[in-house]
Amino acid sequence: MYLDKIYVLQTGVSLKISTSALQELIANAIGKQKIPELESLHSLSDLCAYLSVVVSEGAEDLINRRQRWIDQKIKADLIAGRPVPFNNFCNLFWRNLDEDDPDGDEWQQLLASDRFYSQLTMLLNKLRIAERSLQQYKGEVPDWYLGSA
Repeated sequence: MYLDKIYVLQTGVSLKISTSALQELIANAIGKQKIPELESLHSLSDLCAYLSVVVSEGAEDLINRRQRWIDQKIKADLIAGRPVPFNNFCNLFWRNLDEDDPDGDEWQQLLASDRFYSQLTMLLNKLRIAERSLQQYKGEVPDWYLGSA
């Protein structure tokens, strides 16, 4: 699974894992020259707090299949196509209950893939580069687009 790109599950649910909140944090840190905000991100799991999931198609079917584990806020966000915090979205899928739910099984497989891990690792490396650059530059800071492609 790639970050910031639409992925279609076998059930027709279309979603992406968005890094927009993380990119906003970086832009603010660079603009205000505040390195501590970036230094607080030490690991791949720290990045997850800044990721979100946006479901663009199939939200209602997903909600019907996961309704026992979904709260009203997440339900409303999914239906409206608004971002759902990554960790909250992950909590919708209980691994031991997903034998009958292809969404959950496929989601778990995507998160366990080398591709997803490598995307997060590259993103963390880009953050470290931005952090080091901020430490070196006191004046104008170069534009750091952190797209995952």
